[in-house]
Amino acid sequence: EGLQGLSEGMTQRCSLTELDLAHNNSITAVGLRSLAPFFRSDNCCLDELRLWGVDFGDEGAAALADGLMGNKSLTTLQFTLDGSGSGMTSRGWAAFSKLLCDTASVNNTYLSNHTLETIGGFRNGNPSTIMEYLTFNKWQKRAAICKILNSHPDIDIDPLFKWKLKCLPLVVTWLENARSYLGNVNESTATFQRRQLSALYKFVLGSPQLVVDGFRGKEMKVIEPKSKKRKLDKTL
Repeated sequence: EGLQGLSEGMTQRCSLTELDLAHNNSITAVGLRSLAPFFRSDNCCLDELRLWGVDFGDEGAAALADGLMGNKSLTTLQFTLDGSGSGMTSRGWAAFSKLLCDTASVNNTYLSNHTLETIGGFRNGNPSTIMEYLTFNKWQKRAAICKILNSHPDIDIDPLFKWKLKCLPLVVTWLENARSYLGNVNESTATFQRRQLSALYKFVLGSPQLVVDGFRGKEMKVIEPKSKKRKLDKTL
């Protein structure tokens, strides 16, 4: 109830950038879940949340991860990793992993959290995948592209077919922009070129008639001259 009231008050109007809830044994997963509206509100400018010594467990981790989806301000989430710590297991880390990089689809990865830079403590205790995603987030604008390159070796083109050929230039441009980030994901130029050709091939393979019709239409415009309109002879 305390966190719910706090959340309601902060959601209305708040300039708070740091929130210290450390060593508060009354905090539960339900209470943490009540913070979600505040995390997702346009008024949220919270940069750091401290939960040292709070045993929130896997359910609390899931509540925090769910609430922080779409949050654009929080960069630091601190809690104890061992000893009298969070009580979190691999299930809780899985929730944070999905928050940072949802690999279900390219779009889900794009919409993941690219703001958090620190989760847990300052010592190395996080799973390697979490550390990798947090490193990507420190690159800010490059985070989404790096996560997509890292998590989707075979980019799904099917969702783009509903826009027909309108999306093809966007796909080509995105792939060209992504080329400059290969060093951040340890991918060779040769591997990327194969990925690039595969994506374009799948696009053409999935809509061959659109490609043929588009080419023929362009060809006809070049070859066929415009027909001149005949004037009606008024003397007839």
